[in-house]
Amino acid sequence: MADRGSRRPAEGRLDAVASVTESFIDLQRTVRRSKARLHAAAGNDVESAAQVLLHAVAAEGPMRASALAASVQADLSTVSRQVAALVGRGLLERQADQVDGRASLLAVTGAGRAAIAEHERGRQAFFDEVLTGWGAPEMRQFARQLERFTTAYDHVHTAWIDERAAGPRPPAESEEGPHA
Repeated sequence: MADRGSRRPAEGRLDAVASVTESFIDLQRTVRRSKARLHAAAGNDVESAAQVLLHAVAAEGPMRASALAASVQADLSTVSRQVAALVGRGLLERQADQVDGRASLLAVTGAGRAAIAEHERGRQAFFDEVLTGWGAPEMRQFARQLERFTTAYDHVHTAWIDERAAGPRPPAESEEGPHA
């Protein structure tokens, strides 16, 4: 019986981890479906991609297109096309790079800041509706737990990918050395 009792906390943890895993997978599916509906409704509109780029430049300040592509983890050619559209719409502007006169930096314009603000208002309204029926303490607790989960997920996932990218490790040597 002592054996069985010592396993219960581990079994309880495994059940809890399985529950979190299922909920996370459900969330991912829901987000994918939502994005698919958004893309279908938007047609050729690049609004969501535009918002990602605008938010990145607004958050990080003026930057080269290559830095923007790295920041949003996208291909430079794709970002360059999207940047051209944003410049054409007056949401981004090109500024001379003071360090390298041959290069230009991308900066958010006043119209770009207004577009970001409008997007933020829409996002806040959407999540306000999603969280209908939640009390402020519940929302704050959820936000703290989600932030904690996201940080841990990113840390563990990065380490996991780095470990696999490094390839197999050589077998550990014994204390006497490799030729023992």
